[in-house]
Amino acid sequence: MMFPLVFAGCSREPQKPKEPSASAKAEFAQEKQKPGSLPPAGKEISARTTLLATIADDEKPQAAVAIAGHGMPPASSSLFQVIFSESGRGVAYIAEKGGKVCVVYNGKAGKQYATVGTVALSPDGRRIAYGAIVDGKWRMVIDGKEGESYNSVGTPVFSPDSEHVAYKAMLGERWFIVVDNTVNSGTKANYAKQEFNADSTLIAYVENANDNNKGRLIVSDLAFKKQKIMEASGALMITNADKTRIAAVSISNNKQSVREFSFDRPDDVKKGQLYDSVGNLVFGDDGKTSAYIAEKNGKRYVIMNGREELLPDGSLVGPPVIRPDLKAVGAIIAKIDPASQHVAINSTDNASLHQFFINDTRKEKDYEEAATLVYNRDGSIYAYVARTGQGWFVVVNGEEGPVFDRVVSPVFNPDGQKLVYRARKDGKRFVVVADTKGKTIRRHTAYEQVFQPVFTADGKAVAYGVKDGNRLIWKVEAL
Repeated sequence: MMFPLVFAGCSREPQKPKEPSASAKAEFAQEKQKPGSLPPAGKEISARTTLLATIADDEKPQAAVAIAGHGMPPASSSLFQVIFSESGRGVAYIAEKGGKVCVVYNGKAGKQYATVGTVALSPDGRRIAYGAIVDGKWRMVIDGKEGESYNSVGTPVFSPDSEHVAYKAMLGERWFIVVDNTVNSGTKANYAKQEFNADSTLIAYVENANDNNKGRLIVSDLAFKKQKIMEASGALMITNADKTRIAAVSISNNKQSVREFSFDRPDDVKKGQLYDSVGNLVFGDDGKTSAYIAEKNGKRYVIMNGREELLPDGSLVGPPVIRPDLKAVGAIIAKIDPASQHVAINSTDNASLHQFFINDTRKEKDYEEAATLVYNRDGSIYAYVARTGQGWFVVVNGEEGPVFDRVVSPVFNPDGQKLVYRARKDGKRFVVVADTKGKTIRRHTAYEQVFQPVFTADGKAVAYGVKDGNRLIWKVEAL
């Protein structure tokens, strides 16, 4: 599903990188950025603090607009939409000036448009893509060059090597997948997610179900000349972290099962058992083990490597997490209010951690809210965020850290001996480094916005984007 946003162009010269000062201010980071403990595959994290761009005084955030047809509230107009690349070598934001918008990338403003869509940066931070309306039609703008005209375009996806861009597009009554300048044959049924493989030579995508079929999962070369098509598959599709394997839900006789295979050997399929329904599909850190939630005869189960364990009543808060030692699956489960049949609110014993496939009779503490379960590299330590009353904190192997106004996105460093998370206290936003009992080791400088941390290749420093006043900075701090 696409969400074209109405924003509003500009013209300015790029800023030269320089070392920033450490002044501090205010608004929280974007939680939608994925947490990451290791450098993203195939790219080196920038290990130097660098000023990437400075927002001009006459540039404003895009105007608040509703996304028609989706029942969503208007976007906030008080904050700039800022996107840092995963490597720390690129940053973009959307700026309004004179009634139009432009995308400013590494300090250089692009062409003015009345409307732009979601902005994507390549993994290496050196390329940019976004949709924009030109003469009443949507075009994908890649590195400043406008592509062909369509009725609509989806969110662009870069390949791991940053060389290719894929997106879905609609023209007339048909949907298409576009890779660079190559377009597939299309369908009337729309497409779901697109995923490149590890070496950026193949792409997997899902053709949604229509009146004539139950959906199809397609693995193709980038020219759409050689394809493997799996019928009645792809209602849910994921890839592992290194993009070598695919897991997808397949439908047969109104039953569902999981199929797993590698990108380079799509005919060698591992088939799971049939269930009434399957969801919450995840891969483990080994890239081979999968887990999911399945329903059978009115009961829900956690499934890992063909093993089943009954899931207690309640609603999953986030996906299940396979412990890195592959001996257990963890999940946070919230209780359901019997009266409303929704997640209970403001109950002191609402949400708690559950671990499956291990003989552990210890009862984990209940909290009003809990979320974002993570494990360290060997699975010996877990962490998640929790709330009691108005206070948020991390829970590390049952030990509670200090209380803040908000805590998000905990992640362990590569050796698993430190926990890093983002927090807000008294209007200040900052990164916290904690030990394996949740005790604070270091609280970093506060900024207006703080983005998801990653770690440098040597594991000795944490790196993340910040907005410091008008400056967009890639910060690198020793652990």
